[in-house]
Amino acid sequence: MHIKRNYVDLRDFDRLIRKALSRTYASRDKFDNESDFKFELYHQLHQLEMNGHRLGNRMPGYPTCPLHVEAKPENGNPSKADLLVCNPASRNPFNYAAEVVIELKGTLNSKALRTEVEKFSKYTDTSIRKLYLIAGNRTTLTESQKSATLSDHPGVARKLTFLGREVIPAKSSSRRRASRSKRSLFDRVAESIRRTLNLYGRHRRQYHGFYWCNYEHEQNKGWTFPVEGDFNAQLYHRLRTSPAGDITVLTEHRPSSTGRERVDLFITGAEESVGIEVKMNWDQFRHQPGKKLEADSILEKFHALGDRQPNHKNILVVIQGHDGHKSSNKSEALKYLDGKGFSLFYYDERQNVPVGPVNM
Repeated sequence: MHIKRNYVDLRDFDRLIRKALSRTYASRDKFDNESDFKFELYHQLHQLEMNGHRLGNRMPGYPTCPLHVEAKPENGNPSKADLLVCNPASRNPFNYAAEVVIELKGTLNSKALRTEVEKFSKYTDTSIRKLYLIAGNRTTLTESQKSATLSDHPGVARKLTFLGREVIPAKSSSRRRASRSKRSLFDRVAESIRRTLNLYGRHRRQYHGFYWCNYEHEQNKGWTFPVEGDFNAQLYHRLRTSPAGDITVLTEHRPSSTGRERVDLFITGAEESVGIEVKMNWDQFRHQPGKKLEADSILEKFHALGDRQPNHKNILVVIQGHDGHKSSNKSEALKYLDGKGFSLFYYDERQNVPVGPVNM
């Protein structure tokens, strides 16, 4: 498949993002958090076609897709974009050339505008051609506030477009018929997880895999470090499009009304619910003096979810099952988590298969 240097036709993409936003706004009158807005917009964009290909699907002949979440638009710059569209045929040393950056806010105000404009102004990569700044719920910006901020950044102003509910009418797409599948919610969620793990496993490589590397160091390693947010977004999309019937998928869900910690995904059906926590690899479970164990934090969230839901199951996904971790971290974590009453999923890079559910 031949891809020209500028993969994104900006006028075509503007039409697509407005269409995706219209459907996103139709899905909820108000988003409880910015994460729910981001993942729903990702889901709606994922299904739309540009250059004859869906934005969220792997480009034929290339290892990744154009649409990504929480990825670095520029090498060497620590800033990450909420969403971005890249050119899969154009490789930078550690990622792919980003052409469109999309930053999202629950409420778009003057402080958020200053933050995002200053952030975008620090990108020096000339492949980044467009910035969208979008409110999930409402915009409080005045024209004078916009002018005052953008007057100091004329280069950003030329690339910037504001969007929100006040200019995008909510319009839902045609509804899919509810599934008549007799499989349990857990089984259907498990299938979505395995499919999402395969995107990592079958297209993994250092830096230019499906979930590309966000870390520019350790060039001598033979594996990539997949982005959790990108993985979660692809999983969210599969949960929203799977034959799961009438389900609700929440992101960054707080399992306790008194707690501050959040679980990555929380899925509810008519009579069942499933909580999902996703980790990049086993190094994230290493003991850090003076800090709560990551395993304890996860178990507390799982316990809180189980207390509130009578027919509930929990799932831990560790994307990298073998690669990318020090030898003792995996064995120590598994020993600590054994018998704690949840299911484990991971990708086995040795056998090249997704594994799970493993009863813990």
